[in-house]
Amino acid sequence: MNEYFSFPLLGYKLKSRTKNFLVWSTISLCLFILIVVMFSNLLSAGLPEFISDMASSFPGAVTGSAEQQETMDFRDFGVNFGVCMQIMLVVGCVYASYLGASANTNGRGDSDVCFVYSLPVSRICAVLTSFAAQLITLFLHNIVVFLVSTAVLFSNNKMTYLSKVLLAVGAFFLIEIIYLAVSFLLATFMNSGSQASSISAVVVTITILFGVLGSMAKTLAILKIFSPYSYISVFGIITGESRLYVVGIAAGLLMTVISLVLSCSRYNQIDLILD
Repeated sequence: MNEYFSFPLLGYKLKSRTKNFLVWSTISLCLFILIVVMFSNLLSAGLPEFISDMASSFPGAVTGSAEQQETMDFRDFGVNFGVCMQIMLVVGCVYASYLGASANTNGRGDSDVCFVYSLPVSRICAVLTSFAAQLITLFLHNIVVFLVSTAVLFSNNKMTYLSKVLLAVGAFFLIEIIYLAVSFLLATFMNSGSQASSISAVVVTITILFGVLGSMAKTLAILKIFSPYSYISVFGIITGESRLYVVGIAAGLLMTVISLVLSCSRYNQIDLILD
């Protein structure tokens, strides 16, 4: 078991992520609640047409509504909440990318190296255990998102949306794993954990841009394969128009496996301390 996985190392990695997890989850959930309240206040102020016009100016790949955006009625709770969840997906993708980008780079500090070398573990074991720690952290983050989403539904007497929210959060996790794995691979080529934030922002921005371009022109449709954000429409799930893009999901899972294999290969060939 020590060859591929280490429970002591897993506990160490999870403990080192505790503060970051609490801070990021708190900020994300405050943002989520703020968005929900903002939409509710704007709608009660009689501005649904303004919000609909504003949303229709964004490509479908961004808002999650691939067709007939001009008919989106924000007076409908499903549309309102669906857009809020779609925005939370962007936040989740950024967080997943940050976790992946900082996992390997931050794992080369003196304390980490001493800990790894004090245990009979291989470098592949260190990589796989580190990835598992980030995966667990991401899973816990999505549980918190689900609980807060459920609280919002309960406060609005809309518990009929609970199954849709559960499916949407599952879609969150699937997409975020892809961002986690890709950023995890990119981090093996960098020496400093301070680059993690920029990596995560760039990865998410570029992939969403690919999705937008792929939606705007048929000749560029192939770019959507490189946009995990576009694989599943969270907005469609919430509004009852669930669309699961099987080809995109399969491609994303393949990207995840390839990224993890390459990460192990790369990490097995370099020193733990690169500086």
